[in-house]
Amino acid sequence: MSFTPLELRRFNQAVLAVQTTPTPAQLSVNLLHAVRLVVGGDIAVVDWNGVEGMAAQTAYDPAGAIPTAINAAVHRHLHENPLYLRRHGSARSISDLLPRRAWHRTALYGEAYGRLGQEDGLGLDIPLGRSGALTLNMTRSRRGFRSSERLGLSLLGPHVQTVWQRLAVQERLRAAASAPAAQTLSEREREVLLWIANGLRNAQIAGLLGIRPATVKRHLENLYAKLGVRGREGARRWLEQG
Repeated sequence: MSFTPLELRRFNQAVLAVQTTPTPAQLSVNLLHAVRLVVGGDIAVVDWNGVEGMAAQTAYDPAGAIPTAINAAVHRHLHENPLYLRRHGSARSISDLLPRRAWHRTALYGEAYGRLGQEDGLGLDIPLGRSGALTLNMTRSRRGFRSSERLGLSLLGPHVQTVWQRLAVQERLRAAASAPAAQTLSEREREVLLWIANGLRNAQIAGLLGIRPATVKRHLENLYAKLGVRGREGARRWLEQG
């Protein structure tokens, strides 16, 4: 299973869209764009389940693709969707799991998918730790998806988890910025704190910031002293508690 050159280029564009997300508020928009880059279809869906801080539980592209009454039916009958929150680990489609007749007998199809002319969906659940889970989905008017579309959507999962972790740390750092100790940190020390909270080593941080590893070490020593913590783990705990 592999990508064609065009598919690889589109997958790289999707990863870039996800990885460059600046804030949680922008993530749904970028994810919808990424899904549309790797999977062909009619309606792209991003659904947050039990995730704090996300203003909209479900986002669609096109934005007005699903009328309010049908959207309510979708959520009312989500338990009939063999993809939703089933933790398959890789992208699966409705047609993988339900024969056409069985699918057409569900209320979810009768009150929602069928009324929209959507016969199939390709979905991926992405666990976000204690923050809940995210589902990426693309529906289309015909059954079946290519192996490269399944691969592309599956491979987005780890990138989404990495970006969510970064954004969560970024938000915690912003929330903790009002603490007296945090106000003593320089801008560079805040940057270093953000990257160590994301698990990067000194050499990696130095490469990202264009400075020497010895300079990173000095920034770390300064911020440890200002925060009153010992080492990386102490800084991470301070950030989580802030």
